[in-house]
Amino acid sequence: MDTRSLRTLIVEDSEDDVLFILRTLRKGGYDPLHRRVETAEEMRLALREQTWDIVLSDYHLPLFSGLEAISLLQETGPDIPLIIVSGAIGEETAIQSMKAGACDYVMKGNLSRLIPAVERELKEAESRRARQRAEADLRESERQFRFLAEQMVDIVWTADRNFRTTYVSPSVTRVLGFAPEERLTHSLEEAVTPAS
Repeated sequence: MDTRSLRTLIVEDSEDDVLFILRTLRKGGYDPLHRRVETAEEMRLALREQTWDIVLSDYHLPLFSGLEAISLLQETGPDIPLIIVSGAIGEETAIQSMKAGACDYVMKGNLSRLIPAVERELKEAESRRARQRAEADLRESERQFRFLAEQMVDIVWTADRNFRTTYVSPSVTRVLGFAPEERLTHSLEEAVTPAS
């Protein structure tokens, strides 16, 4: 079986539990490059020093908690899925964690759910990144279009599927004598048909 690299930040105070998690990830086809942290400062430093694919966090730690880990991850900004992996978490606490921003929770006594949860969250994170890249590309394309349209001597006029004007280049003022904003609420037919 081919193994996939997985940069895994593990928020956990028990070395034995980390070993169980790593063994589960390896059985699931992952080659985890991992770092274990136990405090907010260690987690903040780990997030600053490296890019991670996923965060697996215990809920109860002596000096830290799963909720604090969620908050710290959101505060630092990267879109990294966080899964709570805990041995002592009730349904109400699990729901509270999900509302706070955890992507899922897995009981330490049932680590068979870990691989499907990790795979789902990695796919969703990649989907979000692809959507963000597409939106950034669209914004850049729109910026380039506007730059070119505003430099042209000819009029550039765009409309949506209902023929409502969506853009008129500034050259319309020089050529036709009205401001582009005046035509943004008109249909293409209204805009090109002279008033009687």
